[in-house]
Amino acid sequence: MNKEWFIFKGKHHLGPFSVEEIEKFYLAGEIDGQTKIWKEGVEKFEPLFSIKNFQFLFQKTSSEQLLDDAPPELPNIPNIPKLPKLPAEANTHREAGQIQLFDNDLPPPIPLDAILKTNTVEKKSGLSKWALSIGATLFAIIMVWYAFNEREAAIQLRIKGIMPVYLEKLEMTALRNTSHFEVALALSLDSLTLWGSTNYPGEITAHIQLKSIPKRVLGTDDVLVDIKGEFNNHVGKFTHMTLTHGVRFLPGEYLFHVEALETHYLNKKFKMLSSIDFFKSLDKTYVFDGSTLIYAGIPREFDKRLTEYSVTIAGELLKPYQDKLERLHTFEGILNETSQNYLMELEKAKLGKDILHFEAKFIKETSPLLQALVLKAYELSNDPKLINEESATTVIAPFREQVAIGKQIGEMASDMITKTQKFKKIADKDKTFLRIEFDKRAKDIKLQININIKKLEERIQKISKETSQI
Repeated sequence: MNKEWFIFKGKHHLGPFSVEEIEKFYLAGEIDGQTKIWKEGVEKFEPLFSIKNFQFLFQKTSSEQLLDDAPPELPNIPNIPKLPKLPAEANTHREAGQIQLFDNDLPPPIPLDAILKTNTVEKKSGLSKWALSIGATLFAIIMVWYAFNEREAAIQLRIKGIMPVYLEKLEMTALRNTSHFEVALALSLDSLTLWGSTNYPGEITAHIQLKSIPKRVLGTDDVLVDIKGEFNNHVGKFTHMTLTHGVRFLPGEYLFHVEALETHYLNKKFKMLSSIDFFKSLDKTYVFDGSTLIYAGIPREFDKRLTEYSVTIAGELLKPYQDKLERLHTFEGILNETSQNYLMELEKAKLGKDILHFEAKFIKETSPLLQALVLKAYELSNDPKLINEESATTVIAPFREQVAIGKQIGEMASDMITKTQKFKKIADKDKTFLRIEFDKRAKDIKLQININIKKLEERIQKISKETSQI
């Protein structure tokens, strides 16, 4: 077939095409009688209906005229190329609420090879052949450049309600000219639609799985999302997503796995063929793994929110341990105060009953606070909400240890009062004995408090380190 005809549409020259291809475009409705075409030797672009070579398209019999209302049935020709759609930025203007794609009042430009052609009689010489060769080379370069840019315009994505930074990412993936299958994903501003793009054209059925990256989402749960849909001409719009793990979807960074299938047009048109191994092998399968930010706002905003969230979650995680630590310091203060008061009264005592001054002060000032701490720790150690496998060692155990520490402080004070009262008169050697006894018991309790404080401080430090990495 001799390809020599060019089609003018919008701001673009398309071609060259053969007469047969022009006929197929006309029958398929891609062009009409007003579409302007041109070839070398014709003075300018002329409407299709006025070109002698295509009069056969418009010469109909009376019986054919009766069929005008029904669209012509064309043979299934899979390789008929689609004319690229004009981008929205093409020469457009609105009149009476309608969009006019291009201005028919403007004469269509002549292709470059027509401009290079001279109107004078060409002399046969080596110089003219050389010039013709250069012109042909330039024309080929321009056509290659045109084809690349036409591809870019043809797959320019028209997606509303998505941040420009993500739209650019989707477009870059769609334009990527690589031999392997690639996918990009982005979330709409209303967080209801997941958009996707692929560098492969056609209709591709896809199954996508999203898995949250730990410490990179706005939440503490692990999230798994299952998505099924289709990419059509590089673009996929997914509105139905199934949460397979987690309480709710959390914005953030996700790993994603894509398994895709492109059904061959024969299997699509004749479904019975897909059961035959040969035809089934014509279908193409693709796999792609990647990571992406699934967030409606800009990445910088997400990083800020993630930092704020890490501070908040750190506070929530640390609070129970900080409360326990504060309670232990309170027990430590009670122990120190009890020791100071006992030793001071023992130093002044001459008779065993003089220690009753210490007992009265302990009952009035120290015992109520100590009993309140022990009672609260006991209640928390038996809270059914806290009794589970995970919290048994991290939540319940510290409360039980606090109950034991509080009881030991009370028992120490009571026992030392009883032992001191047994002496009618207290000699220096008796005071030394009582002082040693008291110090031994106080140090044992102090050691238990310090061990528990160290455990809690290590736990707090670990949580702080983990949350600081979010």
